[in-house]
Amino acid sequence: MTEIPWTWLAIRASGITAWGLLTAVVLWGILLRTRLLGRLASPMRLLDLHRWLGATALAFLLIHMILLLVDPAVKFTVAQLLIPGLAPWQPLAVSLGIIAFWLLIPVSIMGRLRPRLGKVGNTWFKQSHLIAYAAWPFATAHYVLAGTDALSEWSIALIIAGSALLVFGLLARGFVPAPAPARPVRS
Repeated sequence: MTEIPWTWLAIRASGITAWGLLTAVVLWGILLRTRLLGRLASPMRLLDLHRWLGATALAFLLIHMILLLVDPAVKFTVAQLLIPGLAPWQPLAVSLGIIAFWLLIPVSIMGRLRPRLGKVGNTWFKQSHLIAYAAWPFATAHYVLAGTDALSEWSIALIIAGSALLVFGLLARGFVPAPAPARPVRS
């Protein structure tokens, strides 16, 4: 049996982990806007988890990209990992992943700048959030088209489960009203 390069295994693992975390980020973001969990999770706890999942997803995505740079099988350059259409392997599939990456950057930057920019920061943050929603379908298409495990039974089950959770969350968001803003307690 031939030896499988550690980089290939790590690329697969980091990519699948990044996709799973991105799915969780979207789901937690949706749960923030609904009363679906009721008193099980406060909005602040959900927001903290949403932010942590987002940062962790980006970290795994960066690990995925760095590992592609050091993989001996396919020689990617930095430009090929940042500019859609330049990849030497599966250019369409890789381009979809690159687009997903770039769609996540504005919301990540605005999330950190938002407190310093006041009302305009809130507006820009909301707009960047809308852009970030598009990252998940691009990342999923990248996973399906570029992932060497994408058609295995466990992977199909993972994709179906993640997609079903998001559809359920979106349906809940459409039918379960958003929580009313907390009113200050007067003494």
